[in-house]
Amino acid sequence: MAATTRSPASIYDVFLSFRGLDTRHGFTGNLYKALDDRGIYTFIDDQELPRGDEITPALSKAIQESRIAITVLSQNYASSSFCLDELVTVLLCKRKGLLVIPVFYNVDPSDVRQQKGSYGEAMAKHQKRFKAKKEKLQKWRMALHQVADLSGYHFKDGDAYEYKFIQSIVEQVSREINRTPLHVADYPVGLGSQVIEVRKLLDVGSHDVVHIIGIHGMGGLGKTTLALAVYNLIALHFDESCFLQNVREESNKHGLKHLQSIILSKLLGEKDINLTSWQEGASMIQHRLQRKKVLLILDDVDKRQQLKAIVGRPDWFGPGSRVIITTRDKHILKYHEVERTYEVKVLNQSAALQLLKWNAFKREKNDPSYEDVLNRVVTYASGLPLALEIIGSNLFGKTVAEWESAMEHYKRIPSDEILEILKVSFDALGEEQKNVFLDIACCLKGCKLTEVEHMLRGLYDNCMKHHIDVLVDKSLTKVRHGIVEMHDLIQDMGREIERQRSPEEPGKRKRLWSPKDIIQVLKHNTGTSKIEIIYVDFSISDKEETVEWNENAFMKMENLKILIIRNGKFSKGPNYFPQGLRVLEWHRYPSNCLPSNFDPINLVICKLPDSSMTSFEFHGSSKKLGHLTVLKFDKCKFLTQIPDVSDLPNLRELSFVGCESLVAIDDSIGFLNKLEILNAAGCRKLTSFPPLNLTSLETLELSHCSSLEYFPEILGEMENITALHLERLPIKELPFSFQNLIGLREITLRRCRIVRLRCSLAMMPNLFRFQIRNCNSWQWVESEAGEEKVEVRYPNVLEYEKEKKEEGVLELESSLIKGSGIHIFREEGSMEEDIRFDDPYLSSSASESPSLLQTIALGTRKFSIAFFLFFSCFFILLFWFQSSKNDLIQLVFALSS
Repeated sequence: MAATTRSPASIYDVFLSFRGLDTRHGFTGNLYKALDDRGIYTFIDDQELPRGDEITPALSKAIQESRIAITVLSQNYASSSFCLDELVTVLLCKRKGLLVIPVFYNVDPSDVRQQKGSYGEAMAKHQKRFKAKKEKLQKWRMALHQVADLSGYHFKDGDAYEYKFIQSIVEQVSREINRTPLHVADYPVGLGSQVIEVRKLLDVGSHDVVHIIGIHGMGGLGKTTLALAVYNLIALHFDESCFLQNVREESNKHGLKHLQSIILSKLLGEKDINLTSWQEGASMIQHRLQRKKVLLILDDVDKRQQLKAIVGRPDWFGPGSRVIITTRDKHILKYHEVERTYEVKVLNQSAALQLLKWNAFKREKNDPSYEDVLNRVVTYASGLPLALEIIGSNLFGKTVAEWESAMEHYKRIPSDEILEILKVSFDALGEEQKNVFLDIACCLKGCKLTEVEHMLRGLYDNCMKHHIDVLVDKSLTKVRHGIVEMHDLIQDMGREIERQRSPEEPGKRKRLWSPKDIIQVLKHNTGTSKIEIIYVDFSISDKEETVEWNENAFMKMENLKILIIRNGKFSKGPNYFPQGLRVLEWHRYPSNCLPSNFDPINLVICKLPDSSMTSFEFHGSSKKLGHLTVLKFDKCKFLTQIPDVSDLPNLRELSFVGCESLVAIDDSIGFLNKLEILNAAGCRKLTSFPPLNLTSLETLELSHCSSLEYFPEILGEMENITALHLERLPIKELPFSFQNLIGLREITLRRCRIVRLRCSLAMMPNLFRFQIRNCNSWQWVESEAGEEKVEVRYPNVLEYEKEKKEEGVLELESSLIKGSGIHIFREEGSMEEDIRFDDPYLSSSASESPSLLQTIALGTRKFSIAFFLFFSCFFILLFWFQSSKNDLIQLVFALSS
C-alpha cells in the first residue's frame, strides 16, 4: 500500500474515526488497545480531548497532527453528521500526506460507495434535514465514495477471528510508522543536485528489474547523508524498506548474523529471528525476500563478506527492488560487480561557505567582520562537509580573534574529531599500503604518478601499482591527468599520524617535510637511522634566506632513501650522502661536486638543477651507476661538458637545459640504447652535437642552442620520435641522415636560419605536417645525383583548374600557383597533372613571397598523396599578403591516403 510522507512534526501516529455507539466498547476499543500495546501513539476522542474544548476545531487539529487515520465504517457511521464532517476533514488531510486506512466493519464497501443499505437510509435522512445545505451533502457523498475506493480491511462476523483481524491492521500500521522519515542533517546544504543524480541511477520507475548502486567517496563527504535523503525520497515506492546504518562498526561488534536478523525482522515484520550462522541468514534473505519489492540501504560497508552475506545477487530480491551501498572502498563495488556508482563530490565554495555559516551562526547571514576568517576556514576544509560542520559548531559564539587562534591551531594540529573519521580508511590498509600512503601524504602529493612509482619502487619492490590502486579505491588518493592528488585534510591526517610517532623529536620520524623540522635536524645534527624520506619545498619568502646547517648531518641517516630539497639556499655543500640513497633531488645544490666518499650504487634519480656543479662525474664510481635512470642538470651555469656516459646503460632521461657554459658533449651520449628523453635546449655555447643512434628516444629538444649550426647526424633508424620542434637554431640545413627519423609525423622550424631543405624529406614515410615559421631566405634544393625524384599527385587541383577555366580566370589561378613555388604540368597523353619538386620554380620562388601561406601535399613511393591549396581563400590571402609582408611564413605538408 502506497503512502506519502507526513511532516516529522506529526504528534499522533494514528487518528481513530468511528461511530461511538457502534464500536467504542467493542471493535474500536480493542483496536485502540492493540495499537497502544505496540507503542503506537493513537488519538481517540474520549481520552485525548481536554474538557471544555470545542470538539470540531480540536478534532480537526488532531487529524492534521496525525500520520495515519483509521476510519471504522460501521452500520451507523453515516447516520452521524459529526462522523461525516470528520471523514471530509480526514480526506482533505490525505491530500497533504495523511495515510487513510478504511475498515469496513460488518459493512459492504459497495454500500458505502453507492450509499445503499444503512448508508442509503442515513443519507436520505440527511437529505431532508440539511436540504438547505446542498454543498455539505455533496461533500459527504463524495467523501463516502472516495473512502470506499481506498484499499483497506473488510470484516464480517463469522469470517475470521476479530483479534486476528485487528492484529493484521496493527502490523500494517506498525510497518507504516516505521517508515518515519529519517533525520538527514540539521543543514542539508548542497544535497539537492546529488540526490537527483543518485535517483537517476536508481531508475525507480522500472518495476521489472533489481538495481544495486554504490555511493563511494572519502570519509566526511556526506555519503550517509546523501543516502538518507534518497531513502526519504523513495522509500514509499516499496513494499518494505530498511536503512542499515554503520555496517562496518556493527559487524565488527556483533557479527554478520546480527545484521542479517535486523534486515529480516525489518523487511518481514517478524520478531525474534534467531540465526545459527551467517550462511543460514544469507539463505533466508534469498528465499524470504525474492518476491518482495524492497528498498535496502547498507551504510558504510568496508568488507566484501558483508555484501556476500546480505546482498549476494540481485535475484535475492523481488522485481523492482533497489539496494544502495555506501562505502569508502570503490574496489568492494567492483568486486561485487556493482555497475551503477556515484562518487560524492566536495562542496563548491558557495555551498561550503553556506554550510559553515549555518553551523557557526545558526543562520545564513553573519557579521561582516567574520568574512575573512570564514573564507580561510572554507579554504582549509577544501569542501569537506565534516570539517565545516565540526569547525563551525566548535566556534559557535566565538569572537573573530578566537576564530583566528583556532585556525592557526588546526593548521598545525588537525581536529581530533575530523581525524578520527578520516583515519578509518587508513586503519583498513595493509602495513605496506599504510607506508605508501604516508610517503605520499607527507612528501609526494602533487607528483606525477610515474615519478611516485619510480621513486618508491625500490622501497616496495614491484608492488607500487597495486598499492596506488588500493589507495585510490579506498578514496585516500586520486590520480588525475597523471598527477597523484589527495584532499588537503586527508594529507593533514597522514602527516599528523607521522608526527605523532615522535612529536618532540622530528629526527626520530621516518618522514620529514616541515621546513622548520628539517632545518632543526640539519642544523643541530639530530637525525637518526629512522629517517627514510626528506622532502622540503621552501616558500618564496624563505627562498633567499640562507640556511646554516651542519654539513655532516646526513652521516647519522644511514637509511635515508629519498632526499628532495627545492628552492632552499644552503650555506655549504654536504660532506656525506648515505650509500642507500635512491633519489637525490637538490635544487640550487651548493657544491661543485658530490661528496668524494659517496658511493652512488643505489642511485636511481639524480636531479641537481640550478646548482653549482661543474661536472657530474662520480669520482671513478660511474661504473656502479647501473640503476641510474634519470639525470638532470638543468640551468647549471658552471657545467662545461657532458663526460663519458657509456657506463649508464639504464639511463632513460638526460637533461641539461639552459646550461649556458656547456661547450662539449661526449660522443657516448649518442649510444644510450634505453634513453627516451634527451633535452639540451638553451645551451647557448654549444656548437656541435654528437651523432645519435638512440633506438628508444621519444623526445629530442635542441631549441635555443644559438651556436649550434648543424643538426646531429642520425646514424640509424629511430622510430619513436613522432614530433620535432626546433626554434631559434642557426642550423643551415637538415642532414640527409635526418630521414632516419622514420617515425616523424610532424616537423616545426621556427625562427631558424635554415637555408636549404632537401626535397628528399618527402621520402619520410610517416611525415604528416611540416611547418616553417619566421625562417627567412630558405629554399628547396633538388635531389642529389642518385636520389630518386619525388612526385606529388593531387587530382583536386584538376577540379579547381577546370572550374577556373569555365570561369575564365585560369591565368589568375596559374599565377597563384607559380607564386607559391608549385608548378602544375600535364604529361602527354595523360589527363592527370603532377606536382614535382624538381621543378625550376621550387629552387627560387619559395622565399620570394615570405608572407604567403603555402600549402603543399607530399607523397612517397608507397603512398598516394593529397595536395590541398586554399584557392577559395585566394582574395583574402592576396589582401593579407599586401598588408602584412612581415608576417610569418608557414609551410604545411599534409599527407592523406
